Amino acid sequence: MRGKIRMKYVSKVRTFWITSNSVQVKRRGKMTYSWHVKVDQVGSFDIVESDPLFSDGASKLVRYGRVPGRRLVFMDEAVYNVWAEVFKKNLADHQVDATIVKVPGGEAAKSMDVALKLVREMRVFGLDRRHDPLIVVGGGAVLDVSGFSASMYRRGVPYIRVPTTLLAYVDASVGIKTGVNYGIEKNLLGSFYPPTSVVLSRAFFDTLPTREFSSGQGEILKLAVGCDGELFDMLIDYSARTFQNFALEDKLGGRILNRAVTTMVEELQPNLFEQNLYRSVDMGHTFSQPLEMIAGLRHGEAVSMDVQLSAVISAERGLLKHRDLNQIITTAAGLGLPTRLPEIEPELLWRSQLERVEHRGGEQHTPLPTGIGRCTFVDDLCQEELYDAINYLRQN
Repeated sequence: MRGKIRMKYVSKVRTFWITSNSVQVKRRGKMTYSWHVKVDQVGSFDIVESDPLFSDGASKLVRYGRVPGRRLVFMDEAVYNVWAEVFKKNLADHQVDATIVKVPGGEAAKSMDVALKLVREMRVFGLDRRHDPLIVVGGGAVLDVSGFSASMYRRGVPYIRVPTTLLAYVDASVGIKTGVNYGIEKNLLGSFYPPTSVVLSRAFFDTLPTREFSSGQGEILKLAVGCDGELFDMLIDYSARTFQNFALEDKLGGRILNRAVTTMVEELQPNLFEQNLYRSVDMGHTFSQPLEMIAGLRHGEAVSMDVQLSAVISAERGLLKHRDLNQIITTAAGLGLPTRLPEIEPELLWRSQLERVEHRGGEQHTPLPTGIGRCTFVDDLCQEELYDAINYLRQN
């Protein structure tokens, strides 16, 4: 005797197909059943520019929830004093009452303790599971920990990202990963949890410290070296400028931002859940963890140093021309990024590479540039090669 039932359930993020097959089997006088559940990850979110931020930005922030209504806003402490009242007033102009909570930024704040504190804030606020989307305003660390909290609360509540740093603008705004650190390991705990929407504005760059701005350019440099030669050419031009801040009237800066976000979208969209572990955007993330977590570099600075180490290894293997290696290092310097490796035990960088093997499915899958705008992946990197590259960047 056989029966078959097929049911479809569609939500905003996932489609579930449930197929039930009942089969009568003579096994010790009992009937056994089997079910097959297919889960397809679906859904989408918009990334939109809004400059000046509140010319129409407030309407973009409130469009996904109830109006009149209320919103809980998690805001990076680095921008709170300048932006909290501005957000509150402009949301009020759109009939939305905002409760704004200050959140510590930086890698040190990406912890489970902070994530659970944010969960408590959502509980105290009484966040509606569907109709009061959380608004997160901040740098990459705040977006990461807040997104992780949103993914945990009631198994997921909608949230809107508003990145306030250059690095978050071109990186954290595009992907769907959230997470917190565990010990000295970055993002060991986390989830794939897409936002409802992302609102981009260069208005926050006006008060961004110079070093933080340069750090953001490190993430753009990574994209340019590994994925997009035309973007790299733009960075060469930009690195020759004495004043760099991607102001709204800066046409070249605007082109670089648009190109960087477009490149990141094109690289990530086909592989958002990382089924394919050969990822060009992983360049800069092989040796960078201890440079950031122990040596004290900003994230983009550590990524840039990682790119330069990878370029040296590639050049020594004959995969990258030495003139391209020199151009990468020269451009990094022009963007205010470090080109001399800080004092750190080489063993720590090798351990970082070994940790990436666990993250990349048991293989190195180390991306190495083979030219400006393209890369290959190797699985036979040895310790001596890395140590030679470290010495190169300490002596040149």
